[in-house]
Amino acid sequence: MNYLAHLHIAHVTQTSYAGNLLGDFQWSPEPSQPAFYRGWRLHQAVDVFVDAHPQSAYFKTLPRQGRRRFAGIIQDIVMDYWLIQHWHQYQTESFDCFAEHAVAALVAEKGACPPRLQSMISSLEARNWLGDLGTQAGVVRAVESIQKRWRLGHYLTPFIEEMPYLLEHAEAPFAALYPEVLKEVQAVSKTL
Repeated sequence: MNYLAHLHIAHVTQTSYAGNLLGDFQWSPEPSQPAFYRGWRLHQAVDVFVDAHPQSAYFKTLPRQGRRRFAGIIQDIVMDYWLIQHWHQYQTESFDCFAEHAVAALVAEKGACPPRLQSMISSLEARNWLGDLGTQAGVVRAVESIQKRWRLGHYLTPFIEEMPYLLEHAEAPFAALYPEVLKEVQAVSKTL
């Protein structure tokens, strides 16, 4: 799951929006920051659950040019695409209202975040691009953003070239996986 799914999970579990993103920013909050710490732990639990799920294994076996070991990165991003496409199945609030609320919650927590997350929040504050993740062009931009800041980013290029195929074949894994993720986070969040 990528940014949008983790924000939705924060909403569903009533945990820190910024805390739920921290797992993607290589920064560990101290237990003395309980809201951030709880969100960070939830993010970790989601990543472990998703990585071990049979639908993730299926997604990684799809025929492709890209290296299989990087397929999980792409899966996370395309899952956000399908979450937007099927938003009404998971949330009664419109996507646009949710996106506004999520950005406002992130802005409220921005000062306590690490610099790279602060920068991302500032970019959302300037232009809420969460909805772009529901378009093929937005998915490609998200992958390109990873490529720019990651030394192994060039390995993601074949995935960009195959994006229409990957998006089409990610819908079924998303539909099977995301409801189980939501059940898992409801249970896990009670133990954190």
